[in-house]
Amino acid sequence: MLAAAGPFTLGVWLFARHMQFGAITADWGWLYRTGQSIWAFGIPHHDLFSWTFPDRPWVLYQWLFEAIAAPIYDALGLQGSVFLVGLLGLACYAWIPALALRRDGVHPMWPLLIGALVLLPVSTNLGLRPMLASNFALLAQYLLLRRLRDGTLNLRFSALCIAAIYALWSNMHLGFTLGLLSLLLFAAGDGWTRFREPEADAEHLRTYALLFVVAALASGLNPYGWTLYRYIVDLSLETRMNAHIHELMPPRLDNAYMQVGGALLLVFAILAAVFRRVLSAAEILHVVAFAALALSAMRFVIWAGLFYALVAPRVFDHAARRWSPASLRARLAPLATRPGEQAVLGGLMLVGVGVVTLGAPATAGPAHLADCAPLRRSLVYLDTHYPANTHWFSSETAGSCARFYTPDRHVFIDTRFDMYPEAFVLRWFHAYQYRRGWRALFKAWRIRVVLLPRGAPLISTLRHEANWRLVYEDGSAFIFAADTGPGRARSAD
Repeated sequence: MLAAAGPFTLGVWLFARHMQFGAITADWGWLYRTGQSIWAFGIPHHDLFSWTFPDRPWVLYQWLFEAIAAPIYDALGLQGSVFLVGLLGLACYAWIPALALRRDGVHPMWPLLIGALVLLPVSTNLGLRPMLASNFALLAQYLLLRRLRDGTLNLRFSALCIAAIYALWSNMHLGFTLGLLSLLLFAAGDGWTRFREPEADAEHLRTYALLFVVAALASGLNPYGWTLYRYIVDLSLETRMNAHIHELMPPRLDNAYMQVGGALLLVFAILAAVFRRVLSAAEILHVVAFAALALSAMRFVIWAGLFYALVAPRVFDHAARRWSPASLRARLAPLATRPGEQAVLGGLMLVGVGVVTLGAPATAGPAHLADCAPLRRSLVYLDTHYPANTHWFSSETAGSCARFYTPDRHVFIDTRFDMYPEAFVLRWFHAYQYRRGWRALFKAWRIRVVLLPRGAPLISTLRHEANWRLVYEDGSAFIFAADTGPGRARSAD
């Protein structure tokens, strides 16, 4: 148990420490303010936050998540919300899989230990964002279908549950399409199993066809109906813009946490090849398909980790039982009893809760607004010295962070890339990142003020432009203003 407690504690601590700085991202600024607006005025139909496209229709497909999460953040504050994300991650990837897999005779130690390790790559993209809704919806559907497949639940009740899941899901995140993919993977896996072994214990394809139809119909119970599917297709076709979105890029394999994820996949592949009869085809398909998606786009890492945490412990547990010496199994026998399993489950979960709520803040310090805290002073300066209707240019992160510190100031752009036309996003990106066409862009939008984080390529360019002058500088950001007369730079250093 001590051998398991060490890696478990380390994995949870590293995850929770990362959450102290990354659970509340720049995206949360506009998510939070949108949730407040929904409570005050209802679902908005046009952009609330930019001065560039105030009349552009806004498809607010995650409105329900924002309406739920905003008052929770108000009640818990920054640090409490970070704790909440950490505890939800611990539950989703470790605690719930441990409870669910006990039905299969898997010792809780394995789901808890593997879940703690999976949390490392997951931490690179997990936060207080609508993707949390997809996490728990995918988890609920997966566990529901497993109960249906083993005969514990009947088809009618399962169909009703699927309808309820998708009716909520389609109002909280576009990830409901991943749920449809999961249904297809179950159907393909069980179809293959029945093809190879007609007498095998697997669901008929007609069962999955019915559930798929129910899910697709229920997903239309949102303010936009089934037009969300067309919206998703249109977004996916904006490939030139998507190529520049960080979350849609492949994960960096030089990242130590991603290397942990790669090692876990390698070990899983070896064990699944050796013990071919332990896992069903549907289970293997989930791990393989979502791992492939994660390798193509970082956004899918959290869902690849989820299915790994649900599937992999079974084959790890089987390998341990087959390969461990008889003497070791005899010494561990007390832990294999029901009281022993409960002690492991309860003990390690208490350790996890303590690490998330006490250990991580004690060692990492107070929670931060990821990427936003360094920009606070510059945004406050901008709000203090320039009228609210000033046309100002910034990075997408600064635009989102403005919602925290200057909520009444409209922005040029923020991280809602699906909100803006693709051509506009590309012009902004080329001007900001490569300094191509920035003069034409500034002229077209009558830009008078520019706020740039330290290291932005445009800083060196504007420093040498006669028509622009530096009016503010601190350790994290610079503000330039169009030169309309003599003046001198101000510093907050």
